[in-house]
Amino acid sequence: MKTQPSYPLLRKHALDCTRSSQIQGFLALGDFMGWQTQVISKAPMLCAPVRLQEWLLVPAHQDNTPLPSRTIRRIRTIYNQGLRPQGFVVVHEAPMQLPRPKPIIPKKAPMEWPSVGRVFGGVAKVLGMLMLGGMLLPVGLLAGLVMLDPILIAVTQDDYWIEIDRWQV
Repeated sequence: MKTQPSYPLLRKHALDCTRSSQIQGFLALGDFMGWQTQVISKAPMLCAPVRLQEWLLVPAHQDNTPLPSRTIRRIRTIYNQGLRPQGFVVVHEAPMQLPRPKPIIPKKAPMEWPSVGRVFGGVAKVLGMLMLGGMLLPVGLLAGLVMLDPILIAVTQDDYWIEIDRWQV
């Protein structure tokens, strides 16, 4: 069972959202459909991507993450029920990257012309690494993507953020 991540946006105290009919509409729809909707926070709709601690928040129209069909069905259901959020935000886990190591600059050696055998040997090594890298690169990318956990947030007209769906890429 996967534990719920702690959100930097989540307030420590309960949000006073009893007066917002749009929030009640989202939560009631989520309960009826069996979604795990929850109010995350209250903040204005984003105009541009923002990094917040270990999270990257991107306005959905600026994000290029493919949405699962389940998420698209949820968005359609929201609109079919007459709910009109001011927008959607896609939240990505984005751990801080380690800084790049400083390049080591070798001392210059006197110029000498390589032999033909050394040239072909070097070319063969480079081609071998490219072929091996071509096979291993997708596996490495997939391993990194499994750790990502995008979340779709609907931002109501009165700036409440409500989780609509989450999935693994």
